Amino acid sequence: MSGELWTWTATQMAAAIQARQVSSVECVESCIGRIEAVNPSVNAIVDPLYDEARRGAEAADKALALGEGVGPLHGVPATIKINIDYAGRPTTNGVAQFLERIPAADAPLVRKWREAGAVILGRTNVPAMSFGLYTNNKLYGRTYNPWDRDVGPGGSSGGAAVSVATGMVPLAHGNDSGGSIRYPAYCCGVFGMRPTFGRVPHYSSTAPSESAIMSQLAVCNGPFARSVDDLRIALNAMSGHDPRDPWSSFAPIPEKAAFEPCRVAVLAELPGVKSDPEVVAAVRQAAGWLADAGYEVEECAPPHYAEASVLRDKLLIHELRIHSLPMIEASAPPEEVNEARALLAATPTVDFEEFRTGLARRTTILREWLAFMQTYPIVLTPTTWRKPQPLGLYDNPVTMTPEEVLELSPLHVVPLLGLPTLAAPTGLVDGVPMGVQLMGSLYQEERVFAAGQVLERHCLGMMPTDPVSSR
Repeated sequence: MSGELWTWTATQMAAAIQARQVSSVECVESCIGRIEAVNPSVNAIVDPLYDEARRGAEAADKALALGEGVGPLHGVPATIKINIDYAGRPTTNGVAQFLERIPAADAPLVRKWREAGAVILGRTNVPAMSFGLYTNNKLYGRTYNPWDRDVGPGGSSGGAAVSVATGMVPLAHGNDSGGSIRYPAYCCGVFGMRPTFGRVPHYSSTAPSESAIMSQLAVCNGPFARSVDDLRIALNAMSGHDPRDPWSSFAPIPEKAAFEPCRVAVLAELPGVKSDPEVVAAVRQAAGWLADAGYEVEECAPPHYAEASVLRDKLLIHELRIHSLPMIEASAPPEEVNEARALLAATPTVDFEEFRTGLARRTTILREWLAFMQTYPIVLTPTTWRKPQPLGLYDNPVTMTPEEVLELSPLHVVPLLGLPTLAAPTGLVDGVPMGVQLMGSLYQEERVFAAGQVLERHCLGMMPTDPVSSR
Protein backbone atom coordinates (compact mmCIF):
# COMPACT_ATOMS: atom_id res chain seq x y z
CA MET A 1 0.00 0.00 0.00
CA SER A 2 1.14 3.49 -0.81
CA GLY A 3 -0.09 7.06 -0.51
CA GLU A 4 -1.10 9.05 2.50
CA LEU A 5 -3.11 7.12 5.06
CA TRP A 6 -6.29 9.09 4.42
CA THR A 7 -6.34 7.70 0.88
CA TRP A 8 -6.51 4.10 2.14
CA THR A 9 -9.72 2.12 2.29
CA ALA A 10 -11.15 0.96 5.60
CA THR A 11 -10.17 -2.62 4.77
CA GLN A 12 -6.58 -1.58 4.15
CA MET A 13 -6.45 0.49 7.33
CA ALA A 14 -7.95 -2.25 9.49
CA ALA A 15 -5.52 -4.87 8.18
CA ALA A 16 -2.50 -2.61 8.61
CA ILE A 17 -3.53 -1.55 12.12
CA GLN A 18 -4.08 -5.13 13.23
CA ALA A 19 -0.72 -6.14 11.71
CA ARG A 20 0.80 -3.18 13.61
CA GLN A 21 2.22 -1.78 10.38
CA VAL A 22 0.54 1.54 11.19
CA SER A 23 -1.21 2.78 14.31
CA SER A 24 -4.77 3.92 14.73
CA VAL A 25 -3.37 7.24 15.98
CA GLU A 26 -1.54 7.68 12.68
CA CYS A 27 -4.69 6.91 10.68
CA VAL A 28 -6.83 9.25 12.77
CA GLU A 29 -4.32 12.09 12.58
CA SER A 30 -4.03 11.65 8.81
CA CYS A 31 -7.81 11.89 8.45
CA ILE A 32 -8.00 14.89 10.78
CA GLY A 33 -5.41 16.60 8.61
CA ARG A 34 -7.49 15.84 5.54
CA ILE A 35 -10.64 17.19 7.22
CA GLU A 36 -8.90 20.43 8.12
CA ALA A 37 -7.62 20.75 4.55
CA VAL A 38 -10.85 20.11 2.63
CA ASN A 39 -13.88 20.38 4.92
CA PRO A 40 -13.92 24.19 4.78
CA SER A 41 -14.56 23.86 1.03
CA VAL A 42 -17.43 21.36 1.27
CA ASN A 43 -18.92 21.70 4.79
CA ALA A 44 -19.64 17.99 5.21
CA ILE A 45 -18.57 17.40 8.82
CA VAL A 46 -20.40 19.86 11.08
CA ASP A 47 -19.60 18.41 14.50
CA PRO A 48 -15.90 17.41 14.65
CA LEU A 49 -14.94 15.12 17.53
CA TYR A 50 -11.16 15.27 17.35
CA ASP A 51 -10.31 15.04 21.05
CA GLU A 52 -12.58 12.06 21.59
CA ALA A 53 -11.27 10.42 18.43
CA ARG A 54 -7.66 10.83 19.52
CA ARG A 55 -8.46 9.20 22.85
CA GLY A 56 -10.22 6.38 21.02
CA ALA A 57 -7.26 5.84 18.70
CA GLU A 58 -4.84 5.73 21.63
CA ALA A 59 -7.07 3.18 23.36
CA ALA A 60 -7.21 1.09 20.17
CA ASP A 61 -3.42 1.01 19.89
CA LYS A 62 -3.05 0.16 23.56
CA ALA A 63 -5.48 -2.75 23.21
CA LEU A 64 -3.38 -4.19 20.39
CA ALA A 65 -0.20 -3.79 22.41
CA LEU A 66 -1.81 -5.73 25.27
CA GLY A 67 -2.91 -8.51 22.93
CA GLU A 68 -6.60 -7.89 23.49
CA GLY A 69 -9.20 -9.07 21.01
CA VAL A 70 -10.11 -6.61 18.29
CA GLY A 71 -13.10 -6.05 16.02
CA PRO A 72 -13.20 -5.79 12.23
CA LEU A 73 -13.06 -1.96 12.28
CA HIS A 74 -10.42 -1.69 15.00
CA GLY A 75 -8.96 1.82 14.93
CA VAL A 76 -10.66 2.82 11.64
CA PRO A 77 -12.00 6.41 11.38
CA ALA A 78 -15.66 6.98 10.49
CA THR A 79 -18.44 9.59 10.65
CA ILE A 80 -22.03 9.46 11.93
CA LYS A 81 -24.99 11.38 10.49
CA ILE A 82 -26.20 14.09 12.85
CA ASN A 83 -29.79 12.79 12.94
CA ILE A 84 -28.71 9.70 14.93
CA ASP A 85 -28.22 9.63 18.71
CA TYR A 86 -24.59 10.00 19.77
CA ALA A 87 -24.15 10.04 23.54
CA GLY A 88 -23.47 13.52 24.90
CA ARG A 89 -23.94 15.38 21.59
CA PRO A 90 -27.19 16.98 20.38
CA THR A 91 -29.26 15.09 17.82
CA THR A 92 -30.07 18.28 15.94
CA ASN A 93 -31.37 16.81 12.68
CA GLY A 94 -30.20 20.04 11.09
CA VAL A 95 -32.39 22.47 13.06
CA ALA A 96 -31.44 24.79 15.91
CA GLN A 97 -34.60 23.96 17.87
CA PHE A 98 -33.21 20.48 18.59
CA LEU A 99 -29.90 21.59 20.11
CA GLU A 100 -31.24 20.59 23.52
CA ARG A 101 -31.89 16.99 22.45
CA ILE A 102 -28.81 15.39 23.99
CA PRO A 103 -29.01 11.60 24.36
CA ALA A 104 -27.50 9.75 27.28
CA ALA A 105 -26.74 6.68 25.15
CA ASP A 106 -25.63 5.90 21.62
CA ALA A 107 -28.06 4.68 18.98
CA PRO A 108 -27.74 0.92 18.40
CA LEU A 109 -25.66 1.20 15.23
CA VAL A 110 -23.24 3.66 16.85
CA ARG A 111 -22.76 1.24 19.73
CA LYS A 112 -22.18 -1.61 17.29
CA TRP A 113 -19.60 0.35 15.28
CA ARG A 114 -17.79 1.26 18.49
CA GLU A 115 -17.80 -2.39 19.57
CA ALA A 116 -16.30 -3.27 16.18
CA GLY A 117 -13.52 -0.80 16.93
CA ALA A 118 -14.46 2.20 14.78
CA VAL A 119 -13.21 5.61 15.87
CA ILE A 120 -15.76 8.37 15.27
CA LEU A 121 -14.14 11.55 13.93
CA GLY A 122 -17.26 13.67 13.57
CA ARG A 123 -20.89 13.96 12.57
CA THR A 124 -22.16 14.94 9.15
CA ASN A 125 -24.58 17.47 7.72
CA VAL A 126 -28.22 16.96 6.70
CA PRO A 127 -31.06 19.10 5.34
CA ALA A 128 -33.43 20.53 7.92
CA MET A 129 -35.33 17.62 9.50
CA SER A 130 -33.38 15.29 7.16
CA PHE A 131 -36.23 15.81 4.70
CA GLY A 132 -34.92 16.20 1.19
CA LEU A 133 -32.47 15.25 -1.52
CA TYR A 134 -30.34 18.37 -0.93
CA THR A 135 -28.18 19.16 2.10
CA ASN A 136 -28.64 22.71 3.36
CA ASN A 137 -29.90 24.26 6.60
CA LYS A 138 -29.55 27.50 8.54
CA LEU A 139 -27.92 25.85 11.53
CA TYR A 140 -24.86 24.47 9.70
CA GLY A 141 -25.09 25.84 6.18
CA ARG A 142 -24.85 24.19 2.78
CA THR A 143 -22.82 21.09 1.87
CA TYR A 144 -21.10 21.16 -1.54
CA ASN A 145 -20.45 18.43 -4.06
CA PRO A 146 -16.66 18.01 -4.35
CA TRP A 147 -16.93 17.24 -8.08
CA ASP A 148 -18.88 20.36 -9.07
CA ARG A 149 -20.02 23.12 -6.72
CA ASP A 150 -22.98 23.87 -9.01
CA VAL A 151 -24.36 20.33 -8.59
CA GLY A 152 -26.05 19.20 -5.39
CA PRO A 153 -24.30 16.56 -3.24
CA GLY A 154 -27.58 14.82 -2.57
CA GLY A 155 -29.41 14.34 0.69
CA SER A 156 -30.33 13.73 3.26
CA SER A 157 -26.98 12.03 3.90
CA GLY A 158 -25.10 14.55 1.79
CA GLY A 159 -22.47 15.28 4.41
CA ALA A 160 -21.80 11.56 4.85
CA ALA A 161 -21.27 10.93 1.13
CA VAL A 162 -18.98 13.95 0.76
CA SER A 163 -16.91 12.95 3.79
CA VAL A 164 -16.12 9.64 2.08
CA ALA A 165 -15.73 10.96 -1.47
CA THR A 166 -13.08 13.47 -0.38
CA GLY A 167 -11.09 11.06 1.79
CA MET A 168 -11.92 12.70 5.11
CA VAL A 169 -12.88 9.22 6.34
CA PRO A 170 -13.05 5.81 4.67
CA LEU A 171 -16.49 5.04 6.15
CA ALA A 172 -19.62 7.04 6.90
CA HIS A 173 -23.05 6.23 8.27
CA GLY A 174 -26.26 7.30 6.58
CA ASN A 175 -29.95 6.46 6.64
CA ASP A 176 -32.61 6.21 3.96
CA SER A 177 -36.41 6.24 3.79
CA GLY A 178 -36.69 7.73 0.31
CA GLY A 179 -33.20 7.70 -1.19
CA SER A 180 -31.12 9.42 1.48
CA ILE A 181 -28.22 6.95 1.18
CA ARG A 182 -28.51 6.08 -2.49
CA TYR A 183 -28.98 9.56 -3.94
CA PRO A 184 -25.95 11.17 -2.21
CA ALA A 185 -23.84 8.16 -3.20
CA TYR A 186 -25.00 8.73 -6.79
CA CYS A 187 -24.26 12.46 -6.73
CA CYS A 188 -20.83 12.06 -5.11
CA GLY A 189 -19.53 8.97 -6.91
CA VAL A 190 -19.24 6.63 -3.92
CA PHE A 191 -20.82 3.34 -2.89
CA GLY A 192 -23.84 3.42 -0.60
CA MET A 193 -25.76 0.47 0.78
CA ARG A 194 -29.36 0.47 1.96
CA PRO A 195 -29.69 -3.03 3.49
CA THR A 196 -32.68 -5.28 3.97
CA PHE A 197 -35.20 -3.72 6.31
CA GLY A 198 -34.36 -4.76 9.88
CA ARG A 199 -30.77 -5.77 9.11
CA VAL A 200 -29.47 -2.71 11.04
CA PRO A 201 -31.27 -1.78 14.28
CA HIS A 202 -32.74 1.70 14.51
CA TYR A 203 -33.79 3.63 17.62
CA SER A 204 -33.73 7.24 18.79
CA SER A 205 -34.20 8.12 22.44
CA THR A 206 -34.42 11.83 21.54
CA ALA A 207 -37.43 11.44 19.23
CA PRO A 208 -40.48 13.08 20.82
CA SER A 209 -42.71 10.13 19.94
CA GLU A 210 -42.71 6.76 18.20
CA SER A 211 -42.68 7.07 14.42
CA ALA A 212 -45.85 6.17 12.55
CA ILE A 213 -45.99 2.69 11.02
CA MET A 214 -44.95 3.40 7.43
CA SER A 215 -42.07 5.55 8.65
CA GLN A 216 -40.93 2.62 10.79
CA LEU A 217 -41.11 0.27 7.80
CA ALA A 218 -39.35 2.67 5.41
CA VAL A 219 -36.26 3.79 7.31
CA CYS A 220 -32.97 1.89 7.06
CA ASN A 221 -29.45 2.70 8.20
CA GLY A 222 -26.42 1.78 6.14
CA PRO A 223 -22.84 2.70 5.21
CA PHE A 224 -20.99 4.72 2.58
CA ALA A 225 -17.54 3.69 1.39
CA ARG A 226 -15.15 3.89 -1.53
CA SER A 227 -15.11 0.12 -2.10
CA VAL A 228 -17.56 -2.75 -1.90
CA ASP A 229 -15.30 -4.66 0.52
CA ASP A 230 -15.49 -1.67 2.87
CA LEU A 231 -19.28 -1.62 2.62
CA ARG A 232 -19.36 -5.28 3.55
CA ILE A 233 -17.37 -4.98 6.77
CA ALA A 234 -19.08 -1.71 7.71
CA LEU A 235 -22.58 -3.10 7.18
CA ASN A 236 -21.91 -6.33 9.00
CA ALA A 237 -20.40 -4.41 11.92
CA MET A 238 -23.55 -2.31 12.37
CA SER A 239 -26.02 -5.19 11.82
CA GLY A 240 -27.77 -7.48 14.26
CA HIS A 241 -30.61 -7.44 16.74
CA ASP A 242 -30.99 -4.78 19.40
CA PRO A 243 -33.86 -5.03 21.89
CA ARG A 244 -34.60 -1.33 21.45
CA ASP A 245 -35.69 -2.07 17.88
CA PRO A 246 -38.35 -4.80 17.77
CA TRP A 247 -38.06 -4.92 13.96
CA SER A 248 -34.33 -5.67 13.99
CA SER A 249 -33.28 -9.04 12.68
CA PHE A 250 -31.77 -12.01 14.48
CA ALA A 251 -30.48 -13.31 11.13
CA PRO A 252 -26.78 -14.20 11.32
CA ILE A 253 -24.27 -11.83 9.78
CA PRO A 254 -23.26 -13.41 6.46
CA GLU A 255 -19.70 -14.29 5.58
CA LYS A 256 -18.20 -13.05 2.35
CA ALA A 257 -19.46 -15.46 -0.28
CA ALA A 258 -18.64 -16.29 -3.89
CA PHE A 259 -21.75 -16.06 -6.06
CA GLU A 260 -21.93 -17.38 -9.58
CA PRO A 261 -23.22 -14.88 -12.15
CA CYS A 262 -27.01 -14.94 -12.30
CA ARG A 263 -29.82 -13.49 -14.37
CA VAL A 264 -30.26 -9.73 -14.12
CA ALA A 265 -33.42 -7.79 -14.92
CA VAL A 266 -32.46 -4.43 -16.42
CA LEU A 267 -34.86 -1.50 -16.17
CA ALA A 268 -33.41 1.12 -18.52
CA GLU A 269 -36.62 2.97 -19.32
CA LEU A 270 -40.00 3.45 -17.65
CA PRO A 271 -42.94 4.26 -19.94
CA GLY A 272 -44.37 7.72 -19.34
CA VAL A 273 -41.38 8.93 -17.31
CA LYS A 274 -38.83 11.39 -18.64
CA SER A 275 -35.22 10.24 -18.36
CA ASP A 276 -31.89 11.85 -19.12
CA PRO A 277 -29.94 10.06 -21.86
CA GLU A 278 -26.88 9.91 -19.59
CA VAL A 279 -28.92 7.90 -17.07
CA VAL A 280 -30.14 5.39 -19.64
CA ALA A 281 -26.61 5.06 -21.03
CA ALA A 282 -25.20 4.35 -17.56
CA VAL A 283 -27.71 1.56 -16.94
CA ARG A 284 -26.94 -0.10 -20.26
CA GLN A 285 -23.21 0.37 -19.72
CA ALA A 286 -23.46 -1.35 -16.33
CA ALA A 287 -25.55 -4.12 -17.91
CA GLY A 288 -22.78 -4.62 -20.47
CA TRP A 289 -20.15 -4.91 -17.76
CA LEU A 290 -22.24 -7.52 -15.97
CA ALA A 291 -22.77 -9.42 -19.22
CA ASP A 292 -19.03 -9.41 -19.87
CA ALA A 293 -18.58 -10.95 -16.41
CA GLY A 294 -20.94 -13.81 -17.21
CA TYR A 295 -24.26 -12.42 -15.97
CA GLU A 296 -27.30 -13.04 -18.16
CA VAL A 297 -28.87 -9.61 -18.58
CA GLU A 298 -32.34 -8.96 -19.95
CA GLU A 299 -34.27 -5.71 -20.26
CA CYS A 300 -37.56 -6.32 -18.48
CA ALA A 301 -39.63 -4.52 -15.86
CA PRO A 302 -40.16 -5.92 -12.37
CA PRO A 303 -43.82 -6.22 -11.37
CA HIS A 304 -45.84 -3.11 -10.57
CA TYR A 305 -42.79 -0.82 -10.62
CA ALA A 306 -44.54 2.54 -11.08
CA GLU A 307 -47.38 1.45 -8.81
CA ALA A 308 -44.91 0.60 -6.05
CA SER A 309 -43.39 4.08 -6.25
CA VAL A 310 -46.77 5.78 -6.15
CA LEU A 311 -47.90 3.56 -3.26
CA ARG A 312 -44.80 4.42 -1.21
CA ASP A 313 -45.56 8.10 -1.70
CA LYS A 314 -49.25 7.70 -0.94
CA LEU A 315 -48.55 5.85 2.31
CA LEU A 316 -45.41 7.55 3.61
CA ILE A 317 -45.94 11.14 2.48
CA HIS A 318 -49.56 11.14 3.65
CA GLU A 319 -48.44 9.72 6.97
CA LEU A 320 -45.81 12.46 7.26
CA ARG A 321 -48.49 15.02 6.51
CA ILE A 322 -50.48 13.83 9.51
CA HIS A 323 -47.72 12.98 11.98
CA SER A 324 -44.69 15.09 11.01
CA LEU A 325 -45.85 18.26 9.26
CA PRO A 326 -46.78 20.01 12.53
CA MET A 327 -43.29 19.35 13.89
CA ILE A 328 -41.69 20.42 10.60
CA GLU A 329 -43.64 23.68 10.62
CA ALA A 330 -42.77 24.31 14.28
CA SER A 331 -39.07 23.47 13.95
CA ALA A 332 -37.84 24.49 10.50
CA PRO A 333 -38.36 27.83 8.73
CA PRO A 334 -40.56 27.46 5.62
CA GLU A 335 -37.68 28.29 3.26
CA GLU A 336 -35.71 25.28 4.58
CA VAL A 337 -38.37 22.73 3.67
CA ASN A 338 -39.48 23.79 0.19
CA GLU A 339 -38.85 20.30 -1.16
CA ALA A 340 -40.88 18.72 1.64
CA ARG A 341 -43.78 21.05 0.96
CA ALA A 342 -43.64 20.34 -2.77
CA LEU A 343 -43.75 16.57 -2.18
CA LEU A 344 -46.62 16.94 0.26
CA ALA A 345 -48.58 19.08 -2.17
CA ALA A 346 -48.00 16.60 -5.02
CA THR A 347 -49.17 13.59 -2.98
CA PRO A 348 -52.90 13.09 -2.50
CA THR A 349 -54.56 12.86 0.87
CA VAL A 350 -55.91 9.40 1.66
CA ASP A 351 -58.47 8.24 4.17
CA PHE A 352 -58.08 5.38 6.63
CA GLU A 353 -59.59 2.79 4.30
CA GLU A 354 -57.22 3.78 1.47
CA PHE A 355 -54.29 3.64 3.87
CA ARG A 356 -55.35 0.21 5.14
CA THR A 357 -55.79 -1.24 1.67
CA GLY A 358 -52.51 0.39 0.58
CA LEU A 359 -50.60 -1.42 3.32
CA ALA A 360 -52.25 -4.67 2.28
CA ARG A 361 -51.33 -4.01 -1.36
CA ARG A 362 -47.72 -3.50 -0.28
CA THR A 363 -47.61 -7.15 0.81
CA THR A 364 -48.99 -8.31 -2.53
CA ILE A 365 -46.44 -6.30 -4.51
CA LEU A 366 -43.55 -7.54 -2.34
CA ARG A 367 -44.74 -11.14 -2.74
CA GLU A 368 -44.72 -10.75 -6.54
CA TRP A 369 -41.28 -9.14 -6.46
CA LEU A 370 -39.87 -12.01 -4.42
CA ALA A 371 -41.30 -14.47 -6.93
CA PHE A 372 -39.83 -12.42 -9.80
CA MET A 373 -36.44 -12.46 -8.08
CA GLN A 374 -36.43 -16.23 -8.06
CA THR A 375 -35.81 -15.83 -11.79
CA TYR A 376 -33.90 -12.54 -11.67
CA PRO A 377 -31.94 -12.42 -8.40
CA ILE A 378 -30.54 -8.99 -9.32
CA VAL A 379 -32.48 -5.99 -10.63
CA LEU A 380 -30.44 -3.20 -12.25
CA THR A 381 -32.07 0.26 -12.38
CA PRO A 382 -31.09 3.93 -12.44
CA THR A 383 -30.73 5.69 -9.12
CA THR A 384 -33.14 8.29 -10.46
CA TRP A 385 -34.29 8.98 -13.99
CA ARG A 386 -32.41 12.30 -13.90
CA LYS A 387 -28.71 13.02 -13.66
CA PRO A 388 -27.53 14.79 -10.45
CA GLN A 389 -29.47 18.03 -10.23
CA PRO A 390 -28.29 21.64 -9.78
CA LEU A 391 -27.38 23.03 -6.39
CA GLY A 392 -30.08 25.17 -4.83
CA LEU A 393 -32.93 23.58 -6.78
CA TYR A 394 -35.22 23.96 -3.76
CA ASP A 395 -33.90 27.21 -2.34
CA ASN A 396 -37.19 28.83 -3.39
CA PRO A 397 -40.76 27.53 -3.24
CA VAL A 398 -41.46 25.06 -6.03
CA THR A 399 -44.24 22.84 -7.28
CA MET A 400 -43.96 19.21 -8.33
CA THR A 401 -46.27 17.28 -10.59
CA PRO A 402 -47.01 13.59 -10.02
CA GLU A 403 -44.99 12.90 -13.18
CA GLU A 404 -41.97 14.69 -11.71
CA VAL A 405 -42.30 12.73 -8.48
CA LEU A 406 -42.32 9.54 -10.55
CA GLU A 407 -38.89 10.54 -11.90
CA LEU A 408 -37.71 9.60 -8.38
CA SER A 409 -39.32 6.16 -8.58
CA PRO A 410 -36.04 4.16 -8.33
CA LEU A 411 -35.48 5.87 -4.98
CA HIS A 412 -39.06 5.36 -3.77
CA VAL A 413 -39.72 1.74 -4.78
CA VAL A 414 -36.98 0.42 -2.50
CA PRO A 415 -38.30 1.75 0.85
CA LEU A 416 -41.74 0.33 0.12
CA LEU A 417 -40.32 -3.16 -0.42
CA GLY A 418 -37.44 -3.17 2.08
CA LEU A 419 -35.05 -4.87 -0.35
CA PRO A 420 -31.24 -4.49 -0.12
CA THR A 421 -30.02 -1.99 -2.70
CA LEU A 422 -26.54 -0.84 -3.62
CA ALA A 423 -25.84 2.52 -5.23
CA ALA A 424 -22.69 2.13 -7.32
CA PRO A 425 -20.78 4.64 -9.45
CA THR A 426 -20.24 4.01 -13.15
CA GLY A 427 -17.84 6.88 -13.86
CA LEU A 428 -18.01 10.57 -14.71
CA VAL A 429 -20.10 12.36 -17.31
CA ASP A 430 -18.97 15.93 -17.99
CA GLY A 431 -17.04 15.85 -14.74
CA VAL A 432 -20.03 14.81 -12.61
CA PRO A 433 -20.57 11.29 -11.19
CA MET A 434 -23.03 8.90 -12.78
CA GLY A 435 -24.21 5.61 -11.31
CA VAL A 436 -26.83 2.88 -10.98
CA GLN A 437 -28.67 0.76 -8.41
CA LEU A 438 -28.43 -2.99 -7.88
CA MET A 439 -31.34 -4.54 -5.99
CA GLY A 440 -31.40 -7.99 -4.42
CA SER A 441 -33.94 -10.17 -2.68
CA LEU A 442 -34.40 -10.14 1.10
CA TYR A 443 -31.14 -10.70 3.03
CA GLN A 444 -29.21 -11.14 -0.22
CA GLU A 445 -26.70 -8.35 0.42
CA GLU A 446 -23.80 -10.66 -0.42
CA ARG A 447 -25.17 -11.41 -3.89
CA VAL A 448 -25.62 -7.67 -4.47
CA PHE A 449 -22.07 -6.99 -3.30
CA ALA A 450 -20.74 -9.61 -5.74
CA ALA A 451 -22.43 -7.86 -8.65
CA GLY A 452 -21.32 -4.49 -7.32
CA GLN A 453 -17.71 -5.57 -7.41
CA VAL A 454 -18.04 -6.17 -11.15
CA LEU A 455 -18.97 -2.51 -11.58
CA GLU A 456 -16.30 -1.41 -9.13
CA ARG A 457 -13.55 -2.84 -11.34
CA HIS A 458 -14.51 -0.32 -14.03
CA CYS A 459 -14.41 2.71 -11.70
CA LEU A 460 -11.12 2.27 -9.86
CA GLY A 461 -9.26 5.50 -9.31
CA MET A 462 -12.31 7.78 -9.04
CA MET A 463 -11.81 8.42 -5.33
CA PRO A 464 -10.90 10.06 -3.12
CA THR A 465 -11.20 13.35 -4.90
CA ASP A 466 -10.10 16.87 -4.04
CA PRO A 467 -12.93 19.43 -3.90
CA VAL A 468 -13.18 21.18 -7.26
CA SER A 469 -12.28 24.55 -5.73
CA SER A 470 -9.00 23.04 -4.51
CA ARG A 471 -7.91 21.53 -7.84
